[in-house]
Amino acid sequence: MGFWICCFVRVPSFQEITFDIDNGTQLKAFTTRADTLYGLSYVVIAPEHPAVASLTKPEQKAAVEKYVADAAKVKEIDRVSESRERTGVFTGSYATNPVDGRKVPVWVADYVIATYGTGFVMAVPAHDERDYDFAKKFGIEIIEVIKGGDISKEAYTGDGEMVNSGFLNGFTNKKDSIAKMLEYLAEKGIGE
Repeated sequence: MGFWICCFVRVPSFQEITFDIDNGTQLKAFTTRADTLYGLSYVVIAPEHPAVASLTKPEQKAAVEKYVADAAKVKEIDRVSESRERTGVFTGSYATNPVDGRKVPVWVADYVIATYGTGFVMAVPAHDERDYDFAKKFGIEIIEVIKGGDISKEAYTGDGEMVNSGFLNGFTNKKDSIAKMLEYLAEKGIGE
């Protein structure tokens, strides 16, 4: 009687990506779709995250402090509601997209919860409904990286061919594109 030994590559259900911030710090962002990193157009930090104060530029301080105080009055369940209007405020800081070097704004928004993941998330509005609503409201760029929907009307959350994604262009299998991006991030020491 023989035994078959098989090895499976498991793609993690979530990943953390390290972002350099223009104030000299680094923050890890939580994501389930590292392969959409080329579609990143902003990052979001939870109002109660301890790094908010250090990320806030002096000219944004009053607005951020008011927003953080107002967000503290809203129940967590209400903050994450799909039907709730998105709110937020720009910190004045920028993060660097680790795959293409673009500078993207750092926002404080209460739809991000400090106890979920790292409390700091990468926003890919073309492919996430909450990020899409936020980007539309605040006039933030929306970059398609998964072909299949009409991002002028809504976020596309399905599968499809990777586009506008550098070395991932042409990939059609989500597991393969995530694994390839994770391999790249691990080689650079900026993701796990």
